Amino acid sequence: MRFKRMENKLIEELWNEHWLAAFPKTYRGKDLDGIDFVMLDADVAGCVHSFLSRGNLNLYQTAVLGLCYRNLSHVIPFLNEEGKAHYRRLERLAALVLKAVAARNHGAHERSG
Repeated sequence: MRFKRMENKLIEELWNEHWLAAFPKTYRGKDLDGIDFVMLDADVAGCVHSFLSRGNLNLYQTAVLGLCYRNLSHVIPFLNEEGKAHYRRLERLAALVLKAVAARNHGAHERSG
């Protein structure tokens, strides 16, 4: 239980940091290999917000966040320093939320099995 609280605290801290950060203007209206930077940001943000509000994600949101995580790892090497800082934070948020969702759903599965 203590690990869960620490994990949520880190997610909340990163989320607050992201919320206060400006979107990098260089990437507004741009995409890389069909991955739209604004939508990538918005999709991760929506999933993180849902997770923090409800404590878990549904199957669709988990799939969206997993795809975003993959897309983040694809685009980050091509970004400038400002973009890398912004999207690495999103990548870390996505990873932490996916890990937390997996742990919670595994625990629920263990209790139901």
